[in-house]
Amino acid sequence: MDRVQWWLIALAFVLGFVLTSSLTIRRVKREVPVGTSAGASSGAGTEAPKTGKSASDYETTKIPTVTDAPYGRGSARAGADGSGPSGWLIKGNEDAKAYHTPDSPSYEETVADVWFRSEESARKAGFSSWHQRE
Repeated sequence: MDRVQWWLIALAFVLGFVLTSSLTIRRVKREVPVGTSAGASSGAGTEAPKTGKSASDYETTKIPTVTDAPYGRGSARAGADGSGPSGWLIKGNEDAKAYHTPDSPSYEETVADVWFRSEESARKAGFSSWHQRE
């Protein structure tokens, strides 16, 4: 017990490092560039139609993304300061799944997680009115 066994300390350090590294590394999801044409991205077996144009002459179409509408049409993610789109008055609280209209007593204190264009949009998203919560 008088001698320190350095090789055990080194082995413990290496094993701790390997385990920590393997548990913190996450797999990256593959991202596909939007601005490339089908012929340029896939390579084999993609020929342009017989119109005299090459595959790179065709314009690619952008696939619309719905990042601003987390609960479908009529919903919008709140800004960093809790602000919403101009003219949208319905504030949604994601934790409680409740929405507040301007006539709600706690409307001013409520920090919106999501904004809705109308009460109907909020109900379709699965939120219930502040009336039902009281």
